[in-house]
Amino acid sequence: MRFSIIPLLILSAAPLSLANQALDVLEGKIDANSIVLPPREGVDPAAESVEEIIYLEPAWAASPLDTLWSRSVLYSNGANPWIQEFALSGHYDARASFGKAETEEVAPAAAHNTDLDNSLTRRARLGARFRAFINTEIEAVGEFAGDENYRGLERLKARTQLSDTVAVTAGKFLPNLGTESRTEPQLSPYFNSGVFHSMVAPASALGVSLSKEIKNLSYDIGWFASQQDPKIGSLSGDGMLNFSISRTFTEQREKLVSRTRFHADYIHNFDVNRSNSTGYQVAGRNSANGNQLIVQNPAYRHLFALGLRTDTEKSSFTGDFHLGKGDSTAWALSFGSSRWLFPSLVNLVGRYQYASSKDERGILAAPGISGDLRYDSTPFFTGDKYHSFYLGTNLHLYKDSLVLRNGMEYMIFNDDAGAGFNTESLSWQSGASLSF
Repeated sequence: MRFSIIPLLILSAAPLSLANQALDVLEGKIDANSIVLPPREGVDPAAESVEEIIYLEPAWAASPLDTLWSRSVLYSNGANPWIQEFALSGHYDARASFGKAETEEVAPAAAHNTDLDNSLTRRARLGARFRAFINTEIEAVGEFAGDENYRGLERLKARTQLSDTVAVTAGKFLPNLGTESRTEPQLSPYFNSGVFHSMVAPASALGVSLSKEIKNLSYDIGWFASQQDPKIGSLSGDGMLNFSISRTFTEQREKLVSRTRFHADYIHNFDVNRSNSTGYQVAGRNSANGNQLIVQNPAYRHLFALGLRTDTEKSSFTGDFHLGKGDSTAWALSFGSSRWLFPSLVNLVGRYQYASSKDERGILAAPGISGDLRYDSTPFFTGDKYHSFYLGTNLHLYKDSLVLRNGMEYMIFNDDAGAGFNTESLSWQSGASLSF
């Protein structure tokens, strides 16, 4: 009996001990934070301390322009069972480039410079979006910039949420391949798409995609036509299969909450040589370094992309790896970062890109004004190793909807596998982007 009474005495003394500590706190003798409370009955102490970490998108401060931008929403009524919202959308992107590219002397050709000074309207898009039937979003966007091979219907798609975790998208839209395919151009901190993305990423095409989400995992499988067309396009050919998987992590470091999304994408192109959607379309044109004729466009059967994007309230980071295999093999790495120098006003951005191929003229790039080999006749360069360094600032006059961009890009292009027309370029880029 003596031994069984001792635990009872200890337990009975516990409340008295806590009461004494409470009196010491009131008298200022000890800090309240130093008191360790006993766990609640039936509750695991470890489980009680675990809290779900939630990443909140950075909020923009209220602006006098909010009223003006809100007018793009022409109708909004969540109680209407047919159409809940109708809004207009638009994106205007004007830019200029100043600089030159220098190509080394290769006998019998003499060294020469290529002028990169130019200005143009890179994008002029106008569209509309609907939210209908509670579970369906419809979007149509027309492109009015560029030549007749580029102007047309940029996007026409409908996404229906079949359940909380399953959705289907159909129409004309972009397949998933890397971070840039998931980022609207007006939200990108850079002027141009990455060099490898411009080379191999498919254009918008007719297709259908099924997606499923399981907690922080997302899966997509889709089929797309393999023909590029500025209008609707056709379903001729065997097309392309697109597989994607992504996972999102949220964690807290000190006082900052970060969100990281990993993705892996694969495209299998059944049409290969008959396809004009993947790969650049410059056959019959001559490069600016060495005036080298491009006899045919590359045919890629396999396209891979691995990457991640990390966001915090103050900064963001992206990293991508791309690989294209077919009658030519090429791969690339890209690292980009941005940080707010003045929150919601001035953003410092930088990016490094590397691309390589063992094949002669396996890499094509168009430094300066456009960077998109589908868009215009901007001078392009060929080689087998490519380096690019970009540093600039973006002035956000109104959120991401009115932005002034300025930056410097330095490019090194080696042609070791070819005739040796090594090129370096330095260009200053300026531009303005307006979207709603």
